[in-house]
Amino acid sequence: MTAVVVPEEEWRALAACNVADEASFFKAAPDVAKATCRRCPVRGECLYDAVQADPPIGVWGGLTRKERRRLPELPSSRTEAVASLRLLAAVADTPTPAPAPAKPRPARAKAKPAAPKRARRAAASGKSSTPKPKAKARRKKTAAAAAPAQATVPAPANAVVPVQVPAPRLPFGTRYTPEQRAVYERLIVEQLRAGATYSQIIERIGVTAPTIVRVRRKYGLPRSTNTGAQPPRSVADALAVTTEQYGDGHTRWTGPLACRSLLLHAEGRRFNARRLLFEQHHGRPPVGPVRSNCGEQQCITGAHLTDSILRSPTPKRTRARRTTKPAAERTTPPMTSQPSIATATAEALPIDELLGWGDAHTDPEVQDQAARARAALVGLRRRHAADAELTAITSEAEQLEQRLAELRAREAELMPVKKTTKKKQAVQRDYEPAAVRAWAKENGVDCPASGRVPKTVVDAWRKAAQDAGAGTS
Repeated sequence: MTAVVVPEEEWRALAACNVADEASFFKAAPDVAKATCRRCPVRGECLYDAVQADPPIGVWGGLTRKERRRLPELPSSRTEAVASLRLLAAVADTPTPAPAPAKPRPARAKAKPAAPKRARRAAASGKSSTPKPKAKARRKKTAAAAAPAQATVPAPANAVVPVQVPAPRLPFGTRYTPEQRAVYERLIVEQLRAGATYSQIIERIGVTAPTIVRVRRKYGLPRSTNTGAQPPRSVADALAVTTEQYGDGHTRWTGPLACRSLLLHAEGRRFNARRLLFEQHHGRPPVGPVRSNCGEQQCITGAHLTDSILRSPTPKRTRARRTTKPAAERTTPPMTSQPSIATATAEALPIDELLGWGDAHTDPEVQDQAARARAALVGLRRRHAADAELTAITSEAEQLEQRLAELRAREAELMPVKKTTKKKQAVQRDYEPAAVRAWAKENGVDCPASGRVPKTVVDAWRKAAQDAGAGTS
């Protein structure tokens, strides 16, 4: 089922609610709004945006918020999600028949009452206690009138009684009708004829696999040859899809993981990508765990990978048994005071040429030494660049601190002097409180021994001082 999906920027201009009463979409009874949505050409796009935004009120795409929350999980693609929402909305709009009236329950048989006293007396006396025929007929007639009348129509001899199979429930909580089943069957047939897989049909329409099989057999359609499986690809193609280059010759893994193992699916098999790349570069299977030796843990470049043998400081060698030789057979190697010509040539050889010679060497051990040396050089270059940058940063930081100190000193010079106001200014006194208290004590004036000296006492002291000064003069 392919349908044109209007882009998100254009569907609002085509909506049928543009010319309708906007208030009807936010009322408690949404019948008018739903009727407008049924004839809207962009109902699926509106419903998709409403499911994504989840507005708290209003009818969007013909469904209320409660009905939208009952929708099943939608596909990730917007086109497929809109198509599924159109289908669910069409199924929801199909009228649902009224439920059939419940069958009346058959009348329960009444428990046999206990024998009355008359029956017990009759049994004791030997008389019959069987009720009279008129009383029995009257009880039957009463029971028949109490039970509801049920019309029984005899079925023909050759009639086939249909088996009632419970229909699956819709997301909206209703049952399928024959019209809804016909819509689903038509959509399943279209998908099967278009070559869709069962998984695609289940994701787009929302039916189960047994339903698809039943519809396929009902219409006599052949089994689909499209199983959805991808054809096997080569190792090179798989690595090109699941890896990416970054930095200075590094490779990052972007494929699936399983317990820190890099799973590479190629040629119908599963490989560990890290061990496979090691074997392709070094020409031998790795021994022990494979790790990166270039400082990047996520790097899987073959030249940057090492195993237990490459990480060991010295290659393992088998110990030979010590044999004691006679003194005559012991030979002492000659001592050379000057390096040979080959050694001097190797020391003067540039590093790039030496590493290239090691990579092109036929001996795997020499290749491994070249790979380790290249990884060590990469680490040294990175550390050298980091140290140089750190030195530059430190120097620049010192200069900035010195400049900041100069600016702060200049700021202090230019800053205006603020007037400091004290809440309690010191009062200029022309007397000593101790002298005033002593005078008050001698002259019998009431003055507190601590705290502030009252103004009346100070004024009396001043007046006495003035009088004493005037008398002295």
